[in-house]
Amino acid sequence: MEKQMRIRYAPSPTGQLHIGNARTALFDYLLAKHYKGVFVLRVEDTDVARNIKNADLDQINDLKWLGVEIDEGAFVGGPYGPYFQLERLEIYKKYVDILIKEKKAYHCFCTEEKLENDKQKQSKKGNMAFKYNRTCYKLTPAEIEKKLKLKTPYNVRFLVPENTTYKFKDLIRGDIEFKSLDIGDWIIQKTNKIPTYNFAVVIDDELMKITHVLRGEEHISNTPKQIMIFEAFNWKIPTFGHLTIIVKENRKKLSKRDNDYLQFISQYRELGYLPEAILNFLALLGWSPGNEKEIFSKDQLIKMIDEKKFSKSPSVFDIKKLQWINSKYIKEMNDIDYINFAKPFLEKYFNLDKKNKDWINCFLITYKKEILYADQLKTFAKPFFENTPSEKIDLSDINFHKELKEQLLMKISDCKNFSPDDLKSLIKEIGLELNIKGKELYMPIRIMCSGAQHGPELNNVIYLLGKNKVIENIRNFNYE
Repeated sequence: MEKQMRIRYAPSPTGQLHIGNARTALFDYLLAKHYKGVFVLRVEDTDVARNIKNADLDQINDLKWLGVEIDEGAFVGGPYGPYFQLERLEIYKKYVDILIKEKKAYHCFCTEEKLENDKQKQSKKGNMAFKYNRTCYKLTPAEIEKKLKLKTPYNVRFLVPENTTYKFKDLIRGDIEFKSLDIGDWIIQKTNKIPTYNFAVVIDDELMKITHVLRGEEHISNTPKQIMIFEAFNWKIPTFGHLTIIVKENRKKLSKRDNDYLQFISQYRELGYLPEAILNFLALLGWSPGNEKEIFSKDQLIKMIDEKKFSKSPSVFDIKKLQWINSKYIKEMNDIDYINFAKPFLEKYFNLDKKNKDWINCFLITYKKEILYADQLKTFAKPFFENTPSEKIDLSDINFHKELKEQLLMKISDCKNFSPDDLKSLIKEIGLELNIKGKELYMPIRIMCSGAQHGPELNNVIYLLGKNKVIENIRNFNYE
């Protein structure tokens, strides 16, 4: 690419970091790094009524947690700031005034009531897509001056050129075009002097030297309006690319109102998903490496990312795939890092004051291969902290050696150290003495000691339950 790529991600501080927005930011970042470009973050905070205090900072912290580092922009700084739109109002006003002076935009004094009335009239004629009828465009300079002196509230509308076709080559979808005939004169500055989205982003993209705009497909309809502004100032139009939507497994669009899906990065963070796993998963939502491999590091993704391999079909949000990827990353952690990561999720639900370090570490390592995400440790830990009912087990197909209970109870009672290694040796001894092995040995012992039919390493489970609890369980067990 001739110029250094400058690609921007521009969130609004109206809530937490959504899965879809995180994916967009990730692809922006990966492309910037792949082409040795600059990843710019700009905060679009002009929707004052919907802004939430510190939401922008929370979103950026989640991006950093994922490993998406900002080169330039909000909270980082850079040569083209400010990077918050509300701090750029004077800049926008300058360009609004230029368009008015060049008669490419005009004052509109129409009230909401009049616009609604016009909309109803057009609707009755079968025109469902409302287009402004240019009432105020027809005002004389004297009429305009009079209204301005009276401080009549006004919007500023862009004068859409007639008989014009707006074409652009989408990075993902190829050639797209719109006709100006279908677009009415639209507002570029509201009565509160705050610019509208489609105007402000163009001014910002030009002044911040943005070369590429990669975003969700819901923005396709915004592109012709933005191209109009670029052309009105004779500015070079950036390369646009529109990512496909993310859908649920039933192929319906993933909506922020779907309560059956966790949709914000912070929620997955709180459940104990690893940032590397989420980043890996997001990269596969709308991009394919061209092979069946599914586990990639950030560095591998930066090296492999290719805009030609972005999907044109909707991306399916498969929670089971995310869980599988996360479990793979958990299993591959070294034990020290894993313990430091997982322990807080145990402390969140249980008082560990009466448990020593060896017990805690043993528990965490024992269930390392069992969990899909760290918050699941809560479920596995309950039997060790609470009196939970035993599983209902069908014992009819399980062969209990008649001397097993007696031998197990005796050896457990005599076991001095009661360490995982000692318990492992103890079980082997029983097997040799009674000449039983495999499932016939381990299954009955697990059921008698823990009340469960399945689980991780048996000697660890017995150790974790503790000597007194295990003896009590064995004594109370009756398989006849």
